[in-house]
Amino acid sequence: MVNTHFYKPNLVIIISGPSGSGKSTVIDALCKSDETLQLSVSATTRPPRRGEKDGIDYHFLSKAEFEKSIQQDRFLEWAKYGDNLYGTLKSEVVDAREAGKDSILEIEVQGSLEVRAKDLTPARSILIFIVPPSFAILEKRLRKRKTESERERKQRLDIAKFEVRMIRHYDYWVSNPQGAIKQTVQQIQTIITAERSRIDTKLIETINPLFEIDSVD
Repeated sequence: MVNTHFYKPNLVIIISGPSGSGKSTVIDALCKSDETLQLSVSATTRPPRRGEKDGIDYHFLSKAEFEKSIQQDRFLEWAKYGDNLYGTLKSEVVDAREAGKDSILEIEVQGSLEVRAKDLTPARSILIFIVPPSFAILEKRLRKRKTESERERKQRLDIAKFEVRMIRHYDYWVSNPQGAIKQTVQQIQTIITAERSRIDTKLIETINPLFEIDSVD
């Protein structure tokens, strides 16, 4: 019998969705339900919202600090979103891998595509897009949370339209209806389980010696 624990792929799971799609709530529930996942804490130049803590919700950096990190090549990806800069520190993904966990990255479309274009060996990227029920519901959610000005809200809605058009570049999509967090999390868990069972080059290189196979035809 083959040891089913001899190989575990290293996944970088990228989850995107328009502002107001509920992705932060979904990701929080996902990571709490699966100890094999580790959330990558993003860096940003935007000011903290009420209740947010540095190093937990975001790494809050000044614009000068962020730009210095860019120059030092510390980011896996970074992008401008609205009036602020956001980025994923390479150290976050490395820390998860060294802990034997898969990374969960909450990043917007532009940054996701940057990561997709990079060679992450020994990791493999998976892109998942959270689709809100409708544009009207998305707008209602943004108004309800009262964290942006009217100008910022309109800007986020314009960005949302662009992001939804870019869904064709993603591997999977999930819906996040109101009050269905558990269902949405289960959909993502199913995707992760399938990706962990995907046959890839690293698996073949690992399994061949177990069966004394020199090469594959």
